[in-house]
Amino acid sequence: MEYLFGLIIAAIVGVLIAKDANSRGMNGTGWGIFVFLVCIVALPIYLIVRKPVLEE
Repeated sequence: MEYLFGLIIAAIVGVLIAKDANSRGMNGTGWGIFVFLVCIVALPIYLIVRKPVLEE
């Protein structure tokens, strides 16, 4: 049960990071998959290297 809960949280975080990366002009698919697979390492890396939000 704990593993399922962890996978659901990792999937949600991956989708949110993918959407955020797309809004910043970055590769959302790549970042989403990276965060889903190694969430504990990839999330802080993303927060450090992310670009500013693109103006419309």
